[in-house]
Amino acid sequence: MLNSVTKNASLYSATSFKNLRRRKKMYSGKKRQTTRKGLIMTDETRQIGFIPMSKNGRRHDKRLLDKVDIIRHIPPEVTIWADTGFQGIDKQHPNTQIPKKGTRKRPLSPEQKQENKIISGIRITVEHAIAGIKRLGCMTQILRNRRPFIDDTFLLLSAGLWNFHLRTA
Repeated sequence: MLNSVTKNASLYSATSFKNLRRRKKMYSGKKRQTTRKGLIMTDETRQIGFIPMSKNGRRHDKRLLDKVDIIRHIPPEVTIWADTGFQGIDKQHPNTQIPKKGTRKRPLSPEQKQENKIISGIRITVEHAIAGIKRLGCMTQILRNRRPFIDDTFLLLSAGLWNFHLRTA
């Protein structure tokens, strides 16, 4: 069972496509390259429990989560630790922890900063799982293969290897 830690990751870059429409769909303005974005859910032991199919890099984190519709399958007693890209998830799941955002006009209080530090300390397990996935070289380098869904195949393969590594180490 997942004591789920939710995090998105722009895991790998795709090649630039000759088809302009397809290339525009995949282009991430934040990364300045064509990317794919995936969602990863782990437990407190860094074991990957859920990976849906990846989508294009333009898609927003919350929209990607809404499309997958995994939140309604998570029991209310399980805490979801999400990052600030998932604003609004607390309306869908009662037991959600999201860091508070500060603004220039309304900076964070010391208590809120301390709370954010605790949340990020718990959420770091997802970052470790993403780093474990990226141990497989094809997840960090540009993927030039044009086969459909080959990037998801590599993602599932590297996640399986990471889980195997955690069980045997």
